[in-house]
Amino acid sequence: MIVEKGTYKVIKGKGLLESESLGSCVAVAALDKKAQVGGLWIFVLPASKILSASNNGTEPTFFADEGLDKFLTALEENGADLGNLQIVVVGGARFLEAPTVFDLGGLNASMIRKLFKDKGISGYEERLGGPFPRRVSLDLSTGKIVIKSSEEEEESW
Repeated sequence: MIVEKGTYKVIKGKGLLESESLGSCVAVAALDKKAQVGGLWIFVLPASKILSASNNGTEPTFFADEGLDKFLTALEENGADLGNLQIVVVGGARFLEAPTVFDLGGLNASMIRKLFKDKGISGYEERLGGPFPRRVSLDLSTGKIVIKSSEEEEESW
């Protein structure tokens, strides 16, 4: 099942969650192997204050600052123990042609690190930054999180 940007999906038992190409977006893949619960959340912007108040129809999960709690709560509601989560954070690419001031990928990466630090979440893997897009998938059938990149070998946990 493809997870759209600005949303999350949580599954229990068996199933496959996949991102499309991420670019500057950041995906958070979380897996509790013991509970057989996994989820994938892809946020687009670091903070809701970036968009004006006229964009009231935007889902909170579109933003890192509003979506993380919703994602973690959904994992818990499906039986995950937050202390058992294996977490991999992927994306946040910076396109070489873009001026540094427009490094949205870098802002997204910085925000998720800050939010994790504020929540006391550590020990996660990250593949953030760089000039190329990545994809991530989470397969509950195999218990693996896999990252694919156009520039690197496939990685899995």
